[in-house]
Amino acid sequence: MHSDKVRRRQTVLAVSFLLAAIFFLTAAANAAPVKNLIVLIMDGCGDEQLTLARWFKGAPLALDDMRTGAVKTYTSDAVIADSAPAATAYATGIRTAGTMIGLAPPVKNIPGLPPSAPELALKPQASVLEGARLLGKATGIVVTSRISHATPAAYFAHVGKRSQEEDITEQGVYQGIDVVLGGGRRYLLPAQAGGSRQDQEDLTAVLRSRNYQLIEHKDAFTKISEPKVYGLFAMSHLAPEIDRPDLAPEQPSLAEMTQKAISLLSTNKNGFFLMVEGSQIDWACHANDPAHLLSDLLMFDQAVQVALDFAKKDGQTLVLALPDHNTGGLSIGNRRSDETYDKLTPEILLAPLKKMRRSAPALWQSLGADRSPERIREAVRRDWGLDISLEHARQIADLAKTFGQEGHYALGEVICPHYTQLGWTTHGHTGGDVPLFAYGPSRPVGLLEAQDIGRLSARALGFDLELLTMRLFVEAGQAFPAEAVQLDRTDPHNPVLRIQHQGRQAALPLNKNLLLLNNEQVALEGIVIQVAETGKIYLPLEAVHRIKGDSKPLPAIQK
Repeated sequence: MHSDKVRRRQTVLAVSFLLAAIFFLTAAANAAPVKNLIVLIMDGCGDEQLTLARWFKGAPLALDDMRTGAVKTYTSDAVIADSAPAATAYATGIRTAGTMIGLAPPVKNIPGLPPSAPELALKPQASVLEGARLLGKATGIVVTSRISHATPAAYFAHVGKRSQEEDITEQGVYQGIDVVLGGGRRYLLPAQAGGSRQDQEDLTAVLRSRNYQLIEHKDAFTKISEPKVYGLFAMSHLAPEIDRPDLAPEQPSLAEMTQKAISLLSTNKNGFFLMVEGSQIDWACHANDPAHLLSDLLMFDQAVQVALDFAKKDGQTLVLALPDHNTGGLSIGNRRSDETYDKLTPEILLAPLKKMRRSAPALWQSLGADRSPERIREAVRRDWGLDISLEHARQIADLAKTFGQEGHYALGEVICPHYTQLGWTTHGHTGGDVPLFAYGPSRPVGLLEAQDIGRLSARALGFDLELLTMRLFVEAGQAFPAEAVQLDRTDPHNPVLRIQHQGRQAALPLNKNLLLLNNEQVALEGIVIQVAETGKIYLPLEAVHRIKGDSKPLPAIQK
């Protein structure tokens, strides 16, 4: 009899939980769209890094009250994700492969996963940023890396390899993003102007012609009061946060850039989408560098606080914060603590970390050409406050040679096991689930797939990613007869798609949103791209309509 009562109680509870879940999912699906969406990505982070940061700060993190679940980070072809496919899933709602940006994967999957749709193979997939822009919302990107790095690129570019930073930057310029703050100025400028572009285009001139303000220094940054801003404060990446005040005081912090972006974007009456990345958390973990990690992660948390403060006051903003994957395999506890872990106090854990005053890259660079054991030992004592042995300094010198340009990786690999309580398993990425933090209307809860982030982002803003993709990316060879389509490579660095249709002559340069039709130039709502892996070229449906003289309205992107 007693067991029957228990079973009945368990059944009632199970049904109650099921009904609650159905209610929650139905409510989320039917909820009115949010006005604003802010996505903050802590690249290469995990729970252990957050725990360490909390101990170091000595107080709760801004993230702590937002914890709602976790995200599975594997890609379509690997257990461990690169930032490119991980961010692509968050941006487009499609789980992809390799180092692809904004493309669906080839038909290849981890065994046991549902197969990728063959008709989508290597086809461009529209992003949340592109959808927000078509809804009339303002859009922004804020990073501490080059703006052409993998994570930001996934929100506005479509290329087969993340290394195509010249193409990525050009696509970003022609996407019409309202506020772009970070590093990577070299990909705006041609080689003869001190930049890295091989196509000899000066994208700063393009931006000025589109009424953008171009800023390179914190002084100018603080005075900006209107959107349409490109603030690139370094030729390459920004400085690590721990080094920035001394080595790059002309650069704003991530929290300052986030605050500025929100203040500019929120002037749009239709709302905004903003992606913020703490880019260098990942690099710190690649290097097993606690000094770089803690400073950049705590600065990221300050940026989260900025977003939260706005969202709490606004009431119409969804904030998502999450890593794209973990890096480094950090553990609080290592072989030194095997026999003493139950006696590890915060003071013991933090003592060596609080002495560190520079990132590993800055420490290593300060050595110049003389990287002798004696000089390494001296630099570690000066910048990390640790009196390491000459033997360990010799190990660092020898190991650094095996890392080539990443010689600073040797510092953490040798020093952490012997002089801190931290352990690291790798200089690469790791494959575990990552924590999910959310605040605001329709915030997600539970264990999600990576691509769910993109889909729920679009749903929260009120549009459908599949409809958006169909509107922005039409294959030229399907829209027009093969004989009417030609790729002009007269200038190999600046190919142009040429289409002849019923007496109309159309020219569409790749990586741009421009259509020259019968000598009249039109700015399109999307960019024209070629997928190098297939040779196929995609153009917005708007261009197809204009070339064909079709005046019917473009299809809606809302279901």
